[in-house]
Amino acid sequence: MILYMVRHGKTEWNEKSLVQGLADIPLSSAGRKEVLELKEEVDSLPIDIVISSPLKRARETADILIDKRLPINIDDRIRERDWGMNEGMPIDETDSWDCWDVILNTNVQNIERVQDFMARVSEFIEDIKIRYAKKNILLVTHSAVIRVIHYLLGRIPEDGNLGRIEIPNLRIIEYEVKE
Repeated sequence: MILYMVRHGKTEWNEKSLVQGLADIPLSSAGRKEVLELKEEVDSLPIDIVISSPLKRARETADILIDKRLPINIDDRIRERDWGMNEGMPIDETDSWDCWDVILNTNVQNIERVQDFMARVSEFIEDIKIRYAKKNILLVTHSAVIRVIHYLLGRIPEDGNLGRIEIPNLRIIEYEVKE
């Protein structure tokens, strides 16, 4: 299975460097333009299945990229992590180390525990490995989900901090997923 992952286009909160989480923020006008710029590259990919997070920013991105060429499957397991009381706060005012520490597994400020978050993303990956074993999948989701998939596929950062993995908006990240 080939997995093409795309983080949604930019939102106003991305542009202001605010934590989004489950806040259902739509794409900004600049974000929509950037998605259109990526569309030609996505059109050239051999995609069989499209799966999107249910959040507006991901769904809008998938809608623009696919333009009714394929059905878009929505899966709640790849929605963004719940960042609790940090949602809407400036990113540089949050402590990314503790919230990504798998051993500590904290839910300080009502953040979704990293082990719970990783379990739901892992369940999704195991499910699509079975359902779509020989397919090419476009996954439109969020930075935290892509970080966890990165980890689950064995690409762990040397310091163990998944928060340090840069996942820019609208870059295609390709993985070959073995059964």
